[in-house]
Amino acid sequence: MDLNPSPAEEAFRAEFAAWLRANLPDEWKGRRLRGAADGAVLEARRSWERQLGSGGWLGVSWPQEFGGRGATAMEHVIYLEELFASGAPDPLNTLGLNLVGPTIIEVATDEQKRNYLAPMLRGEVVWCQGFSEPNAGSDLAGLQTRADRDGDEWVVNGQKIWSSGAQYSDWCALLARTDQDAPKHKGISFLLVDMKSAGITVRPIKQISGDAEFNEIYFDNVRVPHDQALGEVNGGWLVANRMLAYERGVITMEMIAGYQRHWDELRDFARATRRNGSALIDDASVRERLARCWVDVQLMRLVNLRLLTRYMRGLPPGAETSYMKLYWVKTEQGLSDLAMSLAGPDGLAMAGSPRAVYGGEWLRLYVMSRAASIYGGTEDIQRNIIAERVFGLPRG
Repeated sequence: MDLNPSPAEEAFRAEFAAWLRANLPDEWKGRRLRGAADGAVLEARRSWERQLGSGGWLGVSWPQEFGGRGATAMEHVIYLEELFASGAPDPLNTLGLNLVGPTIIEVATDEQKRNYLAPMLRGEVVWCQGFSEPNAGSDLAGLQTRADRDGDEWVVNGQKIWSSGAQYSDWCALLARTDQDAPKHKGISFLLVDMKSAGITVRPIKQISGDAEFNEIYFDNVRVPHDQALGEVNGGWLVANRMLAYERGVITMEMIAGYQRHWDELRDFARATRRNGSALIDDASVRERLARCWVDVQLMRLVNLRLLTRYMRGLPPGAETSYMKLYWVKTEQGLSDLAMSLAGPDGLAMAGSPRAVYGGEWLRLYVMSRAASIYGGTEDIQRNIIAERVFGLPRG
């Protein structure tokens, strides 16, 4: 694979960079928002999402027939590099645009594509995920939330947990058991649920960082139209695995761009901060750790480019995306550990404190990084997938 940008890719970069300069207000930039009230940050992210949508800069890699730009996988990487380098607010509908949308394009009916894709591209809706349950996390197929058929509707009852952004989401990609007598990997359906439906209660989970990014979702006799099942009824396990492959593959591009931005902050902080009479960057051990983290980010980027060759050949993401999930854990936790070392005692100051480093963002990222080895499939699960599906080893 030739890693040098083609003339078309350079033109794509220039077009998007110019649009960002003309359309991204300073008051929406991430550094200006640090320390702002949660409501103000959310409104800025919503407004920016709509701005991207009005400019045709959402779902850039979606096929043109579905409203996207038909950008190549490499152009998608370029898009994310420019987006994060601009200081734009963090993307709001990451799950919808990178996971749910591509899955709908792949398996949905024509009517479902018409109903659900366009609002995402306009930046009008946000999606959350209703997969994990209190007793069905790593063993997702053990879920107990049920959807019973009643005429032309499903009646959903149960509980989901660890749902990111559910408190401000408009739609939920939900897994529910629709055949109570089938084996646990069978009898599961993938439902598209309007979060405004009667009977849905969202309870934010307060984290040690002070954030409430995750939520519990309770479903109490929630009625969902029968035609809002994505893919075959009782075939939701296969649809969920298609979507999770996008999570561990395509979404990794976005994470790499974020890691590069975080590394740039660490370098700048080490250059500007003096301790014991000299700049942190003058310490050989600091330079070594910065170099190691930089190498990790670049290796992650290069390995991901290997994965992109599958997309360029028209192949869907596969089990090898588990490699990327394992590597992003190492990279994310390495960056966050270094951030806390550089910040020293001030690194423990939370958002709102005058001593907080980068508005408390480094501490938040550090706390979140501890969960990286769990969400999206634990490290042990990824190793099992690699062993069985890549190397063909027998199940233990």
